[in-house]
Amino acid sequence: MPRSVAIFANPFKKRSKKEVSRLKVWLARHKISILPSRSISQAEVIFSLGGDGTVLSLAPQAAKLGIPILGINLGRLGFLTASDANDMGRILNLWMKNQLVTSERMMLEVEAPMLKRPLIALNDAVVRTGATSRVITVDASVENESLGCFVGDGIIVSTSTGSTAYSLSASGPVVHPGMDALLLTPICAHSFTQRPVVFPAYQELCLELHERRTSDDVQLTLDGQKTFMLKNGDKVYIRKAPFKLKLLCDPEMPYFKLLREKMSWGGK
Repeated sequence: MPRSVAIFANPFKKRSKKEVSRLKVWLARHKISILPSRSISQAEVIFSLGGDGTVLSLAPQAAKLGIPILGINLGRLGFLTASDANDMGRILNLWMKNQLVTSERMMLEVEAPMLKRPLIALNDAVVRTGATSRVITVDASVENESLGCFVGDGIIVSTSTGSTAYSLSASGPVVHPGMDALLLTPICAHSFTQRPVVFPAYQELCLELHERRTSDDVQLTLDGQKTFMLKNGDKVYIRKAPFKLKLLCDPEMPYFKLLREKMSWGGK
């Protein structure tokens, strides 16, 4: 039986305060203590109340500590959450009975000149222009073998988990999150021959920025959470991280059922 948890909620969600109060009442009734954020390393589970963005913000720390995340969706899609707030009671009961499914998700390790140390991302690392009126040039290579020069709005490198995020909106493939893979998806490529590519997770990708003009508005963004500016000649190395994130999932919502419901697949 679990004894201690940590709770993180998105304060900008309208239902956040109400649902956190409801969760605290349930935990108190079951004699489960709530740890302060500074003691997160001692938690058995991290509760994330918000949307996918809330899970993404917690993912690097949770993965490094090996603590699973149980997400309660207060947002829209909620690909990374176990349930919506309306179904929280059922999910909590399943959790108490140890009946939730643990899904281990590969993460990215990203290295770049402006970073003091390699950083971790669950969904994606994106090199893109911050201006809508111009294109950028990025040389991509895998294991020191050139993939070619990509001209357009940028490049997304994502995990299988991130295949349903920004990569999908750029016409990237949907990849089952149980697969360890790297996806390279061009953003608004200026050539019909530039297509998404899927690589095995043991390979390392390198994106090198080539800009003749000032490139003060070219950005490296991790999971839509952290943004850094790139300059001409900068190289961004992206590889499989040395640890995975543990997500607690509803056994009644397998992945393809989740896709059908969230994306209205197969609807008439």
